[in-house]
Amino acid sequence: MASAICASFALALPALATGSDTTAGSWAATASMAIPRAHVTATRLANGRVLVVGGAEVSTAELYDPPSGTWLPAGTLSEPAGLNVAVRLADGRVLVAGGGWYSARAELYNPATNSWTRTGSMNVGRISFTGTLLRDGRVLVVGGNSLSGVQASAELYDPATGRWTLTGSLRTPRRDHTAPRNAELYNPGNGRWARAGTMTTGREHASATMLGNGRVLLAGGGNPSAQRSAELYDPTSNSWSATGSMNGYGGTAALLQDGRVLVAGSGTGDVYSPSTGTWAETGPMVFPYASAGAALLPNGQVLYAGGRKVKYCGPYSCDEPIAEAELYTP
Repeated sequence: MASAICASFALALPALATGSDTTAGSWAATASMAIPRAHVTATRLANGRVLVVGGAEVSTAELYDPPSGTWLPAGTLSEPAGLNVAVRLADGRVLVAGGGWYSARAELYNPATNSWTRTGSMNVGRISFTGTLLRDGRVLVVGGNSLSGVQASAELYDPATGRWTLTGSLRTPRRDHTAPRNAELYNPGNGRWARAGTMTTGREHASATMLGNGRVLLAGGGNPSAQRSAELYDPTSNSWSATGSMNGYGGTAALLQDGRVLVAGSGTGDVYSPSTGTWAETGPMVFPYASAGAALLPNGQVLYAGGRKVKYCGPYSCDEPIAEAELYTP
């Protein structure tokens, strides 16, 4: 059974789209969402649509329909989300857990009925944590912030019973899976964590992507020494090594159909080639924002939706959620 790795990152999930400008390496605006949203999740469904959940004090969800390039309502959750996790289960439903005000609640979205139902609540209310679908169909959630502080705890969701069970705790508490330079591997067979080597640098809010060769690409991060840098985890040698640096400052990642990785945000984008270990800059984004949800579409384009922009509030700056969305054409 495969192991799950936990370091200063969370693995990205795929999703969809359609735009007017299809020039390779370019960005084009698509329809805006009904509601401005920051800190969202974007989950590609089996039917090709993308489910977007989250936003400050927002309980509604939306669906992006790639053939029409429009957004559709996707029901209402029982509580506001934002800084939550969303994981597509083996049966096609989507598990959304945590977020909001350190919530422990979990809900299931059913694409067949376009509706939400409550399922068992987590043992710990969390924000800024990760969720990973395991090969046996269970979901592993790890770390995050809770009312009691940064969490080392982890728990498993069983779709067959709708229940959560605490499992082995991390050796190091983590939120946004950040902070130190160490990483950890989870073994679903025994519920234990083991050291996964030492990263080349500590990272905060880094993007992480599983490559086709089994390695994991970590890019960027809030740590000043990590902003443009990237590194690779090799599960065979249980070690980390530096790879080429980005031109921009990172952002949300999406695995492209040809195996390359797009990392974009704050108006810039870079594409990583695993074969050369180098990055190529994309054209400028239409909307310069961060915290967007990203999803790979069936036609190979990538949807980036929501996020936040900086505005000035008197002598201070503050964030403002946005409803805009755009498409990247590889």
